[in-house]
Amino acid sequence: MAGVIDLDHLELYVCGDAALRDEILTIFTEQAEMWMSRLDPGLPDEEWRNAAHALKGASRGVGAWSVGDLCEAAEKLVGGDARKAASRRAVLSELNAELELAVAEAREHRDAA
Repeated sequence: MAGVIDLDHLELYVCGDAALRDEILTIFTEQAEMWMSRLDPGLPDEEWRNAAHALKGASRGVGAWSVGDLCEAAEKLVGGDARKAASRRAVLSELNAELELAVAEAREHRDAA
């Protein structure tokens, strides 16, 4: 079964260097935890978009495509829409679940050696 993280994508950057792979996965887990702790449905638009964008970059960098896609959807939840807070809560719920899987997988790959 395929995981949340595309290891083939990650391998393109590390070229077999396990220490570099582990460092990138560690940075990803740290970034994921930091940005998720900052994502709050009540944030002003710019702060919300910036946090979602940063998490998208970190996720796509390791090949966590589904997390990146959810972040991209979150980035768009700005503006005067009266349903914005509810939409943010919904995407945040999905994002939390998917990111939890990605972080667990990153730690598993990093700690396997």
